[in-house]
Parts: sequence; C-alpha cells; structure tokens
Amino acid sequence: MAEGFVEERKGLTPEEVAKGYLKELISRSLLQVTRKNNTFLRPKLCKLHDLMRELALSVSEQDHFCSIYDPQGIKDERIDRRFSIHTFGHAILQLCRTDMSQVRSFFAFHFDKCHTFPLDPFLSGFRLLRVLELRDVPIDSVPRTIGKLFNLRYLNLKGTRIKELPKSLGRLMNLQTLDLRNTMVKALPEGLGKLHNLRHLLAYDGDTGKEVFTYMIGVQVPADVLKLKNLQVLNSVEANGDIIRGIGNMTQLKRIGLTKVKEEDQLALCASLQKLKLLRHLLVMVSNEEETLRMDALSSPPPLLRKLTLIGRLNCVPPWFSSLSSIVHLHLHWSRLMEDPIPYINALPNLERLAFVNAYDHGIKKLCFHEGFPKLQHLSVLVSPELVEIIIEKGAMPSLSRISLCVCTKLKKVPLGIEYLTNLQELELKDVSDELVNSIRGEEGFDHPRVRHIPVINHYQQTTSFCKFESLS
Repeated sequence: MAEGFVEERKGLTPEEVAKGYLKELISRSLLQVTRKNNTFLRPKLCKLHDLMRELALSVSEQDHFCSIYDPQGIKDERIDRRFSIHTFGHAILQLCRTDMSQVRSFFAFHFDKCHTFPLDPFLSGFRLLRVLELRDVPIDSVPRTIGKLFNLRYLNLKGTRIKELPKSLGRLMNLQTLDLRNTMVKALPEGLGKLHNLRHLLAYDGDTGKEVFTYMIGVQVPADVLKLKNLQVLNSVEANGDIIRGIGNMTQLKRIGLTKVKEEDQLALCASLQKLKLLRHLLVMVSNEEETLRMDALSSPPPLLRKLTLIGRLNCVPPWFSSLSSIVHLHLHWSRLMEDPIPYINALPNLERLAFVNAYDHGIKKLCFHEGFPKLQHLSVLVSPELVEIIIEKGAMPSLSRISLCVCTKLKKVPLGIEYLTNLQELELKDVSDELVNSIRGEEGFDHPRVRHIPVINHYQQTTSFCKFESLS
C-alpha cells in the first residue's frame, strides 16, 4: 500500500485488494507459504522459490528496482528508489553523506544491537520517502526531523529502544501505518488526530506471558485519536471514558484492543461495540484482576467477530456467546467463572482455537466436553491449579489436533477420553504434576496406551534458572 502498488478497486479496501494479490501469487506458485497465522491459518510468512528469486534479482538489477548497501562503501554505486542495509560498520558514516533524495523506501535488517544506528543524518537526506522500515534497529530516539517526511506512508519502529515520539509526528499527514509494538513508548504525543490517513496503529507490548494476569500492556493515546475515521486497527490502548464512548463513531475499525478498562465505563463500552459492525478482533482487559468485566451488558456482538479475548473476572457467561457464529478464536483469561461456559460455545460452527487461562472459579474441579466443537483444533487449559479431571466424551472435538495443559498441578492423569481424539497430533504439558507425567512416561506408564497414537508429546518444567524439556512421545 505504502509503495503505491495496490490499485483502487470499487467496493474493496486497499488491504482487501492486496490480500487478493497475495492469494493469486500463492495459487500460481510464485510465492511459497512457509508459516501460517496460528489463529486463522492465513499466510504469515512467504518466500520465493530459488529459481524465481534468481529471476527476480536479475530483473531487479536490470530495472534498478532496489539496491543494497555494501559495507565496503558505496563509492560509485547507484542508489535506487528502494534501498536496504543489512549490516553496518564504520563506512556507514560515508553512506550518510551520500545523496538519498530519490529514495522512496528504506529498509534496515539484522543489526547488532550493541551498536547504535545513526538515524538522524539519514532522515535529513530523505526527501520523497514513503516507507521507513526500522524493525529491531538499535535506535534510542526518533529525531524531530521525521516530521519533514511529508510523503511517509509506513513507519515501523517495532522492537526498537525508543521511549517517546516527537510531536512533529503529527505533521505526517499521509501516514497510513504506525507500528510501535514492543517498544518502550508509554504514551503517544498530542496531534495524532491530524494523521487523517492513518489506517493501522499498533502500539502494544505483548511479551508479558500468558500465565500472568497482565496479558498485554497498552499505550496512552490523546483524545484526538477519535478523529481518525479511516482507522482500521487500534491495538492496544489504555482506555478511559472519553475513548470508550468515542470509539463507537470509528465505524471502520476492524481490530481493537483496550486495556485498563474500568468497571464504571463498561456499559458505555458495550454501547460503543454495538456500533462497530466491521469489527473482526476484540480484546478487552480490565484494570486489575479484582475488577469485573461486565460484557453481559452487550445485547449482541459485532456480526463479523472472529477473535475475542476477554481478560478479567466474569460474574456470568455472557448469553451472546452462543451467537458467535463467525468466531474462530476465543480466549478467556482470568475469568474465574462460577458457571461453565462450555454449553454456550460447544455448538459454535467455526471455533478452531479455545483458551482457558484461570478461567474457572477454584470451586470447579472438573472440566467436561460432552459433545460439539466440530472444528476445534487447539485447546489450551492454563493456570487451573484446582482442576483435578478433564473428561472428553466420544464424538466431542473430532478435529482437535493439539492440547496444551499448563500449571494444572492437581491434574493427576491425562484427559479421560483422549484416546477418542484420533486426529490429535500434539500434547503439550508444562508445569503439571509428576503423577501425570509418570502415568505416560515409557511403555510401563499406566496411561501410555491411551496416548500412544499422539505423535508429539512434550513436557516442560520451569525451574528457577531454566526450562527443562523432555519428549514423552
């Protein structure tokens, strides 16, 4: 999109057109899928076949499509509109003095983080830049001169060491994508609402681990973010009353993550969510683990919702769970329910991934899957220290390929009925009881015959200094 390669098509967004391109390239075997999205099995990573890559490199060189920095020095080499650096040394200072005025896209890759990349002199040389890709590059700050890059469409600072952004960012009127994931940025500057073309704002830290309450850390955003009517992705931000009431007017939103949601704002949140008819991904996280998440006030969920993550105590199972006909991934985190959600969700026609993380009240000691879950492929049960038994009846979860059990210390044996899961490919055990592990270890294990059909059984045990791995296959 930022390069200008995506043509306009009536009735389709640029993202939809681009996905069509990708799908066609894959179907023609011009691209090979090497990794798929864990949730929706869409292409996550692609590569060129070796022969196709050689042809692409040849055409690229002939047409001056792109050039790559030679650490020995640029000298008389031509710098094309697309320029990338794969490493840098002392000669980088010479490169800073090279004419960069015609560069449209700048990419930096594979840096030694012991050094600091001299970003400032590069920015002063760019005039027509549309793409600035600095993922994982060792920079500590963003110069104010970035505000002069009027043509910039795409800015990726993911994984850098920056702590704040300059106010001059508000001058990037053509910016479409801003990626700040896994940085140290805690708040975005005033003036964000001036970026009327912004479509994707990614600004969360999701590396806290799935076994603690703080599943995700959002950033603070100014109130004028509500002016961004073209925004499709807002993930994730600290919520306040104004933000919660205003997002209902951001009708193009397809993905949103809200953290630190207060109980008194949740009725307003449900009212706003009712208006987001295009929403596909929703994450809602309360302020702390004692707060209650009142999602039962939502009369009906967004009709196209495919991924739902709820983080916080639920007093009851929201009755609209049973109407999530498009849902593919449901994640209940720290819900501590006293009511069993399984009868509400076992008939969902498209559910493929289900995660329970401290989802049950300590009084519930048994988890029963009597029927349903026709498309479920991955079941995760994490942080259930009081759970003593899992029962899977014959016919339930016929498509299940993976089970993950973590911090289920009172679970003494594998799920009863696991032998009925003929499509099961992997059983992952982490920080479970010795009794469970011993019951399937080796041919002499009491439950070993029931898991013999599973190709991969991995056991992880976390110690104070390292994680111990054992294959039980």
